[in-house]
Formats: sequence, C-alpha cells, structure tokens
Amino acid sequence: MPSFLCGSLQKSYRNYFTLVFIFWFQLTLSAQNKADQISNIMSTYHKYNMFDGAVLVAENGKIIFKDAYGLANREWNIPNTPETKFMIGSVSKPITATLILILVQKGLIDLDKSLDEYLIEFKEKPAAKVTIRQLLSHSSGMPNYDIIKDFFPKMSRQFFTREDYVKLYQDAPLAFTPGAKYLYSSWAYFTLGYIIEKVTGKSYAQAMKEEIFDKLGMENSGSYYHTQIVPKRASGYDYGLGNFLSADFRDQSNTMGTGDLYSTVEDLFKFHMALANHSLLNMELTKEMFTPGIKPARYGFGWYNQNFRYTATDSVSANYHLGSTDGFISFMIRIPETNSMAVILCNSYPTDYFGIIKDLLKVLYNKPVILKEPIHKKMESLIGQFDAEKAVAEYKIMKMDTAHFYADWLQLYYLGENLVSFKRNDDARIIVENNVQEFPDKYLNTLSMANIYLNLNKREEAIKFYKKTLELNPDIEEAKNRLKELNGN
Repeated sequence: MPSFLCGSLQKSYRNYFTLVFIFWFQLTLSAQNKADQISNIMSTYHKYNMFDGAVLVAENGKIIFKDAYGLANREWNIPNTPETKFMIGSVSKPITATLILILVQKGLIDLDKSLDEYLIEFKEKPAAKVTIRQLLSHSSGMPNYDIIKDFFPKMSRQFFTREDYVKLYQDAPLAFTPGAKYLYSSWAYFTLGYIIEKVTGKSYAQAMKEEIFDKLGMENSGSYYHTQIVPKRASGYDYGLGNFLSADFRDQSNTMGTGDLYSTVEDLFKFHMALANHSLLNMELTKEMFTPGIKPARYGFGWYNQNFRYTATDSVSANYHLGSTDGFISFMIRIPETNSMAVILCNSYPTDYFGIIKDLLKVLYNKPVILKEPIHKKMESLIGQFDAEKAVAEYKIMKMDTAHFYADWLQLYYLGENLVSFKRNDDARIIVENNVQEFPDKYLNTLSMANIYLNLNKREEAIKFYKKTLELNPDIEEAKNRLKELNGN
C-alpha cells in the first residue's frame, strides 16, 4: 500500500477513535449529570417523608442510577439498600402474565379457551366462558374484591385454601359481557395464578421460580408467605399525621398471582431486559403482551400500554404498572423505544408514585425538574398538631403560593382515607369535603365522601355521593352495591 494511503488511513482511524471517545465521554458525562439530578430528586422526596425504599433508573439498556433511602426496619434502625427485598403488590401482575404466556408458548394454555376448561369450579358459573385472554387484559367483567363490604379489615387477613378463596367470587355476576369493556380485577389474576397451578401441577411459587426467576438469575425474588424467613426483606409501614406505623397484616396467600411477589430493583431490571431481549417470550407473544387494550386504560397482558405524560406537553410510549399492598408501594415503567426503564420500591405508604416517576422521566428527557413542597404533608402535620379545620384553612392559603407548594389530588385523597383508617371520621369528613370541592371531577373523592357519610350514619348524603360517583364512572361496583344495600334491594 502506498505510504501516503497508510498515513491517510492512520489519520482517519485516529479521527474515528477520537470521535468515538468524545461520544463515549459525552454519554458518560450525561449519565453522571442525570445520576446527580436523580439523587437530588429522591433525596428531596425522602426529606418530605414521601419516599423510603430503593430506586433504579436505566437508559439505553444500562443502569445509570441505583440507590436506597430510609429504613428497611424501624425497630432495629436497619437502612434500606438497593439489595433490600420489597413486596411489589400489583407489579406482580406483569410477571404473572409473562408466566401465563410462557405456558402458552409451551402449548399448556390456549389464550382463547374458556375458564371452565381449566377450572371445574367455574362450570355453569357466571364467568364460565370468560377466556384467558380476557382475564389477562382485565376485560373479563369479573369484579374486584371491593364488592365485598369490609373485605380488607376482615377477609384479607384470613387464610383460605385456593378452593375456598375462589368460592368468595365464583358466583359473583359479571359487570358486563366479557370483552366489552375494561374493569381492573385482582380476582382475575388470582384466577390466572390458580390456572398456572392446575396446568403445571406445581405451586404458583415453584412454577414462577423455575420458569422465570431461576432462568433470569432473579435470586432475590419470590412468592411470599408470612411464615417464611426472607433475608433482607423490608418491613412495611404507613405514614400519617407525622408518624410511622407498622402496616396491618394481610395474608398474602390471598394475593397469589396478583400481588404476593417480593423483589429488588435490580431483579426487576433483569426482568425488563429479558422482555426486551425475548429471552423468555417469542416476538409474537411479546407483541401481544404490549398491544394496547380497551380504552381508556389500554391494558394489554399485565401492562398499561399507552403514552405516559411526564410534563404538561410531553409524553412517551410506555408499558407500566403500579402496585400497593399493606405498607408498600411500587411503580415500574418501561420505555421500549430507548430500552429505558425506571422502578421505585417503597416501604412507606402512601407516596406520590406518579409524581416521582414523572420527575425521573423528566431527567431522562432533559426536562427541568422543579421540586415544590407537597401541601398534603403540611396538612398532615397540622391535623396532628391541631385539627382538620385548621389544615383546610391553611390549605387555602398554601394553594395560592404556587412557587413553593403543589397540591396533588390523589395524595389528598389518601390523606382522607388515612384518617378513616385511624377512625377519625369527623376529621376525614372535613378533609374529603374540601377534596370534593377542589377536585369535583375525581370519582375516588366522591366515593370516599359517600363512604364517610355512611360511616357517620348520614344515609341521604351517602346516597347522593354514591350516585355522583356513578355519574363520574358508571363502572364502580362498590358504589352500585352500596346503593342497592341502602335502597333495600
């Protein structure tokens, strides 16, 4: 080769590697800057008593931030770490859906076969001809456990065999013709877990371990039962009125398939990457999983598949799920176009999970993050020191100071619900009356108002707000059932 060509090639190679190094350096610097921003965001949420737990953020298939905040166990003052195991609540549903699809891939389950072909308990029952596809996409019409009055303080704490638990809902009428609408149903996913046990001849926990956790090296994940010793598992706490309380007990065997899994942020990153790389599911079934379902939720198989708005004007196509169980909150979001994801696992309830995830996405997309103090936290302290009337009076002042404070309707709703759980019904009434006035289009507020009036034996007011709830959302079975009871039907 002529010497002048050799020199030219060497110069080209040098220029190429220089450009590659500059690009790599810029990416590294960008990731570091983003990590610093995320650290500041999460530290601020923790300072406001709105986050105790672990967080992981990945961009382009690489982890750019992983850290933990607060305490895993308050009795022993043990800190959370990224390796801490958290109950993940309904973030279990995407994993259950994946296991179902693995069994479809193996020919053990047919998406379009009916429920009564797998479970004899449903022969000649209302849900007999519901398909596996409809159970996965929350379009079965199967109700949720809120149709049973006092389900959480009573039923959720009891042990049931699989057969006895199914008896709680197998005779319940469907809310609509299967496939016609969307209605979130944890009972549908318990049923899917039960089907997994029937077709594999193994427990849900064992099938999950063999088919997903072992294959992906998710060594810190499993199906939880309260007699187990699980090293490094966080305790769950409720936070309200300025104090932490140990969360109430729930028998997690009742949430098999729908909310009984524990995991870590890094294990859930492994799960995300397996879906992205098709190491568990083929491309065809993966595509079905992430196909948007019936509006408005667009729920596919175990995921909400829709644009996720992270600013007033910006959104991104995403797959996501949130979860909550006694003392725990979780949120996992995937962004397929960049193979990015974020997950928060929190062991203090409640928290502004949507707000946190939106701020994390702002960082990923180079949008400014302005952190303000949450009004509901100030109100909690005022209720603890004084009463709800004082808190509402201060709310009206704080909401005008938009430079320093923000009001989140969902967190204000949780504030009212917490007061109900503390049996402070008069304070709850004052807070929720203000919530209804401030956010009249939110059916959770009107439903909460109706329940509080019912607790206070104000029958006519309760009826009025159950009706208002159904005007805002005609599919709320709890409101329908309470109205039937109040009207003597």
